[in-house]
Amino acid sequence: MRRLGLLLTLCCCNLVNGPNKNGECRANLQSIIAGEAGLYSEQHRYSTHPFEIAFAPATGNRYLYLLDSTGQVTRRDELPSGPVRESIGVGPDTRARKVTAEWLRARFPAELVATLGIHGTCPTCTFVAGCVGNLDEDDDVDVWTISTADRELDGGTVHRGTPFHHLDDRAR
Repeated sequence: MRRLGLLLTLCCCNLVNGPNKNGECRANLQSIIAGEAGLYSEQHRYSTHPFEIAFAPATGNRYLYLLDSTGQVTRRDELPSGPVRESIGVGPDTRARKVTAEWLRARFPAELVATLGIHGTCPTCTFVAGCVGNLDEDDDVDVWTISTADRELDGGTVHRGTPFHHLDDRAR
């Protein structure tokens, strides 16, 4: 009975507030960190290539995911992508969304892009990944990052493996 009450509460909240669109980003960033942790435990290094950590967001993804500051991303539209093993990210599914990887990448704040990727020399290195999306078809974007290390952001400590929300697309 208790589970049913919780389920009804969750369903009602989703009907009133709509689905949690940025939950996609948070879950996928945590998936990236889990893949990186697996690679690090086996090889004492991180990777900037989604293919190497088996990261592939579900079809219909609305975010651009970046594992490094420079390089090509795997496209999810009708245009050709470069070799998947060289890709440093995965673009949004433009077949389901009206936004392109290029449009999102241009709106990812430069100061945050500079933090992406591997920092230091492994095995004492750290890794940061990020995502950027457009949730409501305006000019604002939603931006999150995640790291393998604790970070000081906005006057507080963000613990490793915890996604941090830098820009909220739906903030007014």
